[in-house]
Amino acid sequence: MTSCKTTKPASPSWKPVNNSASPQICFFQKLKNHQAFLWLPVFLLTACSGARMTSPAIRRHYSEGEVMKYKLTLNYTQNGQPAYVSISHAVITVKKTADNIFYESVQWTHQEKDGAETSLSPESRNVRQLVSLDPAFKLSIPDLSKIIPFIEPITDTLTFYADLQLAIRRGMRLEAGQRLYVSHGKPNSWAGGSTLVGRDCIDFELTISDVDKEHNCAYLRVRHLPPPGGCGEPPAAWMKKPVSDTPNNWYQVTKTGETAYTAAAAKEIFDDEIKISLTDGRILSASQTNPVIGEQRLCRDAALTDCEKPEKFTIERSLFFSPDAD
Repeated sequence: MTSCKTTKPASPSWKPVNNSASPQICFFQKLKNHQAFLWLPVFLLTACSGARMTSPAIRRHYSEGEVMKYKLTLNYTQNGQPAYVSISHAVITVKKTADNIFYESVQWTHQEKDGAETSLSPESRNVRQLVSLDPAFKLSIPDLSKIIPFIEPITDTLTFYADLQLAIRRGMRLEAGQRLYVSHGKPNSWAGGSTLVGRDCIDFELTISDVDKEHNCAYLRVRHLPPPGGCGEPPAAWMKKPVSDTPNNWYQVTKTGETAYTAAAAKEIFDDEIKISLTDGRILSASQTNPVIGEQRLCRDAALTDCEKPEKFTIERSLFFSPDAD
């Protein structure tokens, strides 16, 4: 765990107000402010004698028009052997809807894979991914069939934003050791192009692992775990059998030829760590370890019934989302 760059905390935008009708009750009056405060980075102090001090909730303080640059580095390993390294670059602009909901418009501009520039279609360059840490904003996945080179960076970035937005929606506070378990279990899809089926299901375990006031940051750890009920009906009957110590929670079917398919079932987990600014609640950086342990078969029909013998496989994806100087 590395320290965050020290920055001056924002000043609180609230102050105590006397209430002569009820002197035992303290409340706060919001001061005039030209920015939307979705996050308060310091403790709110009251004038009440004996008032309990509580840690502030995680919130994002947006400024419309703000521009940020990030890169997502992916190291992909299969069966213990390095497969490739990709670096995807994005420019993010903060915008606001007609309903005054802040969001981030992400333009993925270019990508290198094993050091070589990836060829991109104009359509891929023109797609905008919309994400937000405002709990009023509904996160979603764009049409992945139009942005094949950016499927992984888009879905991976969405994972980090979904993790942190979940913590915000559930009211998690900036208090080290706070933990929350969320049963979710619904499928998440990455199907598109030659990937006919691509889905996983997970539950969430969220923990505030550290609050570093000296360096003005906090760390949120989020583990994505297989739900007890698995991930719905598998694409083929043989994929129901668990490949590890939990029900399978990952399925993928890829068309590799006219009558050729690769079908796989697996156990997948995510272990994410998100570094959060105590000044404005933005994601300073994020990392992820994503191991998949599974079994796959080469099949000759779309129903996945005419298949070869199963083969074990492992995949490990290591990600780092960080500011980009490019």
